[in-house]
Amino acid sequence: MSVSKKKRFADNAYYRGAFRWMGVGIEFCLVIGLFCLIGYGLDRWEGTAPGWMLIGFFVGFAIMLYIIIRRARITQDEMNADDEDAERRENSK
Repeated sequence: MSVSKKKRFADNAYYRGAFRWMGVGIEFCLVIGLFCLIGYGLDRWEGTAPGWMLIGFFVGFAIMLYIIIRRARITQDEMNADDEDAERRENSK
């Protein structure tokens, strides 16, 4: 069992996928923070309470949720294509 773990962690694709999703998490935080900051600026300009900041939070959250779902579908399609290519190579032998 330890051999399979070593092989899995030795594969660069494992780390590429992990770093890709860590980057998405950082992007998630930055986009929400940016929209909250814009909302905070609008609240200060108009003299309102947290209304615009909350709207900014939810807009940023919705945008990032859409982006994450789209990227997950793209990643899944890439994985399916790789599996199909490996199956074709295996059958052609």
